[in-house]
Amino acid sequence: MASVDNAYSRLVLWLKVALPLAALAILSTLFLVAETLDPEAAIPYADADVEQILQDQGITRPSFGGVTPDGAALSLQAASIRPGESVRDELIGTELVATIDLPSGTTIRITSPEGTIDMAAQLALLQGGALLESSAGYTVESADIVARYDEVRVATGGAVVATGPGGRITAGAMGLERNTESGAYVLVFKDGVRLIYEKQP
Repeated sequence: MASVDNAYSRLVLWLKVALPLAALAILSTLFLVAETLDPEAAIPYADADVEQILQDQGITRPSFGGVTPDGAALSLQAASIRPGESVRDELIGTELVATIDLPSGTTIRITSPEGTIDMAAQLALLQGGALLESSAGYTVESADIVARYDEVRVATGGAVVATGPGGRITAGAMGLERNTESGAYVLVFKDGVRLIYEKQP
């Protein structure tokens, strides 16, 4: 019985020495086998233009609006806007929509695929092919249209092609102006106006 106890004691004593040595051997093997890290390659760098990223930052679905003293409601919306490249208060927008609700009940909607918003002057240049639609039945196409959003003032930057109740109109320019006598807002065509009358059915 004593020999069995002695053998057990020797085994326990041997394990107390052998197991820590085995653990040390395993740890040292891990350090020896581990891949050496290159500090220069430890952090991946993206191949990106930081200045371009800052320039492309903008706002999606912004909206500006107000009401004039005579009761006309104006609003300007865009799919997105971002800061301009040179002018401090300039914004570059896409899918611009300007809406004017006149006191008479007429609604005018101007759309364009792109445009520039001048925050200081409170006006928007809708360009890239602008389309003006009036609830009175007029549709006006122009290369660009300038619209203010602090007062009712609209003007084209060039020639226009319009269709309406009277027929087809071509002109060198068009503007939305307020009649000083009646106070009503009317579309005024200028510079070589040509009307092709189309008889209504």
